[in-house]
Amino acid sequence: MNAAKERARRTGPRQLSVAVTPRYRIIWWLNRTVIRILFDIRVSGVEHWPPAPFQLVVNHHNGFDPMIVLAAVPLQPRITWFGPKEADFSRGFKNRVMAFFGGVIPYNPDKTTLTSAVRAVRRVFGANGVLGIFAEGRIGFRETELLEFEEGAAAFAVAADVPVVPCAVVGSTNLWFRRRIEIRFGAPIGTDAVRGREARAALDARMREGVGALLPEREPRLPRHRPLAFLTDLLNGADDIERRRIIERT
Repeated sequence: MNAAKERARRTGPRQLSVAVTPRYRIIWWLNRTVIRILFDIRVSGVEHWPPAPFQLVVNHHNGFDPMIVLAAVPLQPRITWFGPKEADFSRGFKNRVMAFFGGVIPYNPDKTTLTSAVRAVRRVFGANGVLGIFAEGRIGFRETELLEFEEGAAAFAVAADVPVVPCAVVGSTNLWFRRRIEIRFGAPIGTDAVRGREARAALDARMREGVGALLPEREPRLPRHRPLAFLTDLLNGADDIERRRIIERT
């Protein structure tokens, strides 16, 4: 296999599908069933969704987050996730499944060109799909706080003139069996009048404010009894697990 084909196999752009295919219906149903058995999922604000295409900007606490969001929303319009950076679609069971069903646009500067990633994003919007993006770029461990947003969250929406819907996943920092998790959606933010660097910075601030308004005011108290507590780090990377341990020790 030559270098170009190997690169495509690792990053998965040829596997991207934006239609609600039979494969996607199966994985959506299985994911919804498993996640709703494991956790107590509560959803609010879905009525804020505008007609597709649009972009979801979501906070990030856990590797389970995309699966949790998918378990909370309708089958259509289909959500395609941008990231994660560390995804290598030739390795690992989870990544192979994601590549098979074509639900992710991975972007890693060492493995994927920005041009190919932007083209994939355009395909999603062009097919009246939804792009989901974890704007912080990495997992945070405070339910009440947001990390800094990366520039791509605003850039994709502005380039396509699609609205942005803020979304907060509340309760996924620490997981256990039947943990209550809330998925909250805010009012859409328009991007059609955004032009120039200052306007884009203002949009970034509005997106951050929109997600922040959906977060809880206080950190949750953890119960002593947490059945299947290993779920917390089941889908987190080694770096995230180590960062969590450092934070917990401080």
